[in-house]
Amino acid sequence: MDGFSDCASELRRSTPSSQATKSTCSWTETTSHGVPARWRDTIDDALAATTFFIPIVTARYLKRPECRRELIQFAQHAERRGVKELLLPILYTVVQNLKEDSDDEVNAIIASTQYEDWTALRLQDEQSPLYRAAVNKLALRLAEIADTISERPEVLAAAADDATLTEEVGDDAPGLLDDMAEVEVLFPTWTKTIETLSSEITEIGAVFTDYAPKLETAGRSTGAAAKLAVARRLASELDPMADRILDTATEYADQALRMDSAISGILLNIADDFSNVRDDSEFETFTAGIRGLRDGGEKAVKGLDGMNDSAQRVASMSRDLRKPLAKISRALQRFMDGQGLFDDWVRRIDDIEDERG
Repeated sequence: MDGFSDCASELRRSTPSSQATKSTCSWTETTSHGVPARWRDTIDDALAATTFFIPIVTARYLKRPECRRELIQFAQHAERRGVKELLLPILYTVVQNLKEDSDDEVNAIIASTQYEDWTALRLQDEQSPLYRAAVNKLALRLAEIADTISERPEVLAAAADDATLTEEVGDDAPGLLDDMAEVEVLFPTWTKTIETLSSEITEIGAVFTDYAPKLETAGRSTGAAAKLAVARRLASELDPMADRILDTATEYADQALRMDSAISGILLNIADDFSNVRDDSEFETFTAGIRGLRDGGEKAVKGLDGMNDSAQRVASMSRDLRKPLAKISRALQRFMDGQGLFDDWVRRIDDIEDERG
């Protein structure tokens, strides 16, 4: 994938000089560990400051938690500012279920954009006329979008306007403490979702424990029929459980996504001026609730991740097993999508507390 860096250089050369000050950010898979250099240290700052975000979409990208996290957070960031055009994915390999009503949040986000389809172009030599023409087309498109955005600068300040809205609309508007209280009402629902997930992990774990000796015995058997019979019984028991845990994980991610704008607005307001908080104890209650949910979710993710690792080791035994095990993998992915937002909220809280000393 060395062509990505060449593509970025070509974009800089091809973009009109009037757009030289516009920032173009393209995170690519450039390290042997699958995490771009400086990613962990700079991703949150990049999401706040980058003009364009150009994810190179591959099947591997879509499976990586941090890749999914950065895309979801940038999409939320851009939507709040009314500039969805700043998210411009490049589809580098064919992606299944890429549609706006996909039950996969990341697939749905990508499908809702005017993404560039390079699935055929990736097979071209980087110096070929087709490749260079596509790079030039993308550069011109970036310049066009940048010009459009520059003509409506007030949109880029939408988040800041939202953060101070309650100060401008009169005494009857809800204040910061009202907003915090409204979010806190949802804490028990989130807690219940985490508890449900933990219970479902325990339930599935018990099934694997029960079937472990049966699978071991079948594994020593010379007859394929014996192995297949055990695998099919296990698949039959797992399938409804996998449906439930996938539903729970999707609900958790949806809950976090729905509240991201409200919680981010609250934290932006507080970060801008802590005097907006009239009662320190209310702030402490709010932040303790967010931290508690993040910690509970983190524990659940570890349990689900460990169970998923164990499950995938038996996936090759039977085609019947692959269906429920794939659902368990998707459940882990969805839960981590939601967990990434909680991690970001806690990071912002940490920044506010560090600033206060």
